[in-house]
Amino acid sequence: MRRKDATHNLSCRHSQNSRQHYDYWMDCIVLKEMPNDRVKIVVFGERYWKGRDFKTRIRYVDKSRVTLKCQ
Repeated sequence: MRRKDATHNLSCRHSQNSRQHYDYWMDCIVLKEMPNDRVKIVVFGERYWKGRDFKTRIRYVDKSRVTLKCQ
């Protein structure tokens, strides 16, 4: 699996402190829908840093945080 094959976006938030945060999207592929409104995904990259597309991780997240990617 590669980043260019990503079909969905994962909504993320990075908090600096209690008043400052950054929202961003990460490319992902949905592997499986779980029965408790969660999904198993493969996430590409590391936060919003460019040039780290080779990193992949498997995560279990709420279904509401994953949206279909516009083609």
